[in-house]
Amino acid sequence: MGYFDPLQLSKGKSEADMNQLREYELKHGRVAMAAVFGIIVEPRFHPLADSCHVAHPTDPILAGVELNFAGKAQILGFCAGVEALTYYIKKGDNYKPGDLLGAAYYVADEEDELWINYQEKELNNGRLAMMAFAGFVTQYLLYGNTDDMLFKPMVKASEDLTCYGLICT
Repeated sequence: MGYFDPLQLSKGKSEADMNQLREYELKHGRVAMAAVFGIIVEPRFHPLADSCHVAHPTDPILAGVELNFAGKAQILGFCAGVEALTYYIKKGDNYKPGDLLGAAYYVADEEDELWINYQEKELNNGRLAMMAFAGFVTQYLLYGNTDDMLFKPMVKASEDLTCYGLICT
């Protein structure tokens, strides 16, 4: 898509400011990709649900609310560790925005087409995941589930469907 800034948020910003905004976008995109993966996989595969004392393992949003303090503390501790690692890595001379594990150190040519293509794919997939997560949350707030509401009705018998206006589950 090239340089994407439809709201002109970059107007009047310095390169340092833009690098910081790009880092925020990368970080939020990576978290959103993990969250969307979790929302899709968790209702079907939840091996730790019993040991975490989660009563509704097939409902990703409710399972997150039901998670006990120790589980939430572990998640918070992991996030704090990633932030501390990011802060430590930022002190380096060759730091690039969003380069958490130092992959840019191994890239010989920053202008290499494959490297630029990889970075653009990561940004675009992160943007898509942020929109998908917002859609999952909106669907959950409106209908109380994160299931497939588009294709599942096509394979169910009509007597087994529950309909909400034009959307059936």
